[in-house]
Amino acid sequence: MKAAVLTTYGDPATGLEYRDVPEPGKPGVGQVLVGVEFAPINFSDILVARGLYPLRPDLPSVIGNEGVGRVLETGQQVGDLRVGVRVALPIGHFVWRERMLLPATDLVLLPEGADPRQLAMVSINPPSAHILLEKFLELQQGDWIAINAANSSIARWIIGFAKQKGLRIVGLARRAGALDEVRAAGCDLSLLDEDSALGKMAEALGIVRPRLALDAIGGDASGRLTKLLGQGGVFVSYAAESFAPMAISPFDVIFNDLTLRGFSIGNPAFAGLIPHAIRAAGQMIAAGEVSVPIAATYPLGEIKAAIAHALRGGKVLLKLDGALR
Repeated sequence: MKAAVLTTYGDPATGLEYRDVPEPGKPGVGQVLVGVEFAPINFSDILVARGLYPLRPDLPSVIGNEGVGRVLETGQQVGDLRVGVRVALPIGHFVWRERMLLPATDLVLLPEGADPRQLAMVSINPPSAHILLEKFLELQQGDWIAINAANSSIARWIIGFAKQKGLRIVGLARRAGALDEVRAAGCDLSLLDEDSALGKMAEALGIVRPRLALDAIGGDASGRLTKLLGQGGVFVSYAAESFAPMAISPFDVIFNDLTLRGFSIGNPAFAGLIPHAIRAAGQMIAAGEVSVPIAATYPLGEIKAAIAHALRGGKVLLKLDGALR
């Protein structure tokens, strides 16, 4: 059986290798054998490969934090899971391998007929988006929120769940060429992520201000996003694409009585919310309500080229043949 194995921490393009690994055994009680179909390369996977993520497996180790597959074989006491059904693979189980044994209780059944490439991306971003909108502030229909990196994959899910709640969205993008994409994704107001954003938002919204701001970048972008919030607003940092410390003015925090929070999908407090969000995301994909642009799909054997592409930008997927037996 083939897998992508991390051999050294540092540069993921050199540290990852395409290798033979042992086949998993037969499923026992409460277990299923799953053949992996597709798996995305996420920012968190890059951090794991660089040794910068809280999860640091002993090397060599398979990595990969999410994916989609089909059940190939079941043990006893596996509930509704049957051979042939498609399931979301749980985060933290290292899925860049063709087949794996998994606890049935960790799997979420996905709808048939939906694009498996889109379903490969339901275990991290959709639950994160859902929790970001539900757990930090009691938002009401018509409330405004603000997000940066508004053309990102997770932004698609924040926008999708926000629209279901009747929220309105200010989306910031770092490239002028991305603003049309941000508007098409569903943002009610799209702005360039620069110092003029506050004035342009005020021109468009008058005295109305967002109640919640969701930061995916860090650095100076955090400070610009914070300035959009109204009195008593909540700012949540959930990613740090820039790797830079958040540059937030203490005066914005003091005089606007802002609350600053942090979010990680790995927080055990949120574990019970994840399956519901995955199921909801699967239905939204099946209905065509949300679709994440995919830059490229590579066979697992081209892991180095796939990683290099992901580092240049764009959502990259790995195609595995684990379900073909």
